[in-house]
Order: sequence, then C-alpha cells, then structure tokens
Amino acid sequence: MFARGRTRRTLVAWVAIALVIGIGIGVLIGGGFRPSSPAGSGSTAPSNEPVQLEYTDMPCDPGSSVLVLHSLEGAMQAKDVKVLLDYETMWVKHRESANPALRGQTALLTRRDDVCDAIVPEDTRFTQFVWIGPFPSDVAPALCEALLKVTWGNCIPAQVVR
Repeated sequence: MFARGRTRRTLVAWVAIALVIGIGIGVLIGGGFRPSSPAGSGSTAPSNEPVQLEYTDMPCDPGSSVLVLHSLEGAMQAKDVKVLLDYETMWVKHRESANPALRGQTALLTRRDDVCDAIVPEDTRFTQFVWIGPFPSDVAPALCEALLKVTWGNCIPAQVVR
C-alpha cells in the first residue's frame, strides 16, 4: 500500500512539473515575461492622445454615385469610428480584385453638413457617413456585390444628385 501511494505522489509530481514547464513556455512564447522596453528604444507604446478623424467633403457631381457603407450617430466615439474606417478600407483592398473600379479606393468620412443634398437622411441622429467613391451611377450597384455587401442593406449605391 505504501509503494502505491509513493508511486502516485511521484506521478503527480511529474505531472505538476510538466504543467509548470508547459505554462512557462507558453508565457514566454506569448511574451508574458518580455521585459518592458526603455523609452526611446523604437517601440511604440499606446498613447493617450485622442484619435483625430479626417473628414472629406463628398463630391456631388451629376451622374455619379457613392457607396454609403455606414450612417453614424454622433454618440459614437472617435476611436470606434477610426476602427470602422480602417476595417472598411482593408475590406475594399481585400475585395478590389472582384471589380477593377474598387482599386485605390479607401473608406472616407463626411460630416452631415458636407454630404450631397440627395443623400442626407431625414433622421437627424445620423451625423457622419462612411462611404467610398465616387463611381459612375450605372456601376455602383455591382460594387456592393463585389464587396459582398447587401445592396440597400449595408451598402447604399446613392446617386449624389437627383
């Protein structure tokens, strides 16, 4: 009986050692024990500076359309808007091979006052718009499909002049 208990304790000890070594290796690989870098060493630390959004006037040329991807409420934080812009730009670049008209496009942000009159919604909660374009109006609906978005759902091919 004593030998059995001793064997069991030895087995538990070996399992515990293997577990500690495995966790240690996982933490090292994941960077948990990485020393903090001294200032000026070239690494970028998260800054507490507020995110600055860049706004663009929407072009309102007859015969053209923009793809409105998001209508945003004013309560949305700037950092969240920036993430949305970066995501949509990344998605457009990822899908540009599906339609040549998407090449070189980036997601842009426009304030309500700088949106074409034909696009301004009646609902005043929407104060910012994420869009790409402009495109010829006859091409715009096909671009929603190329972006794998639902036309008139999460991709509105809006003519800028009616």
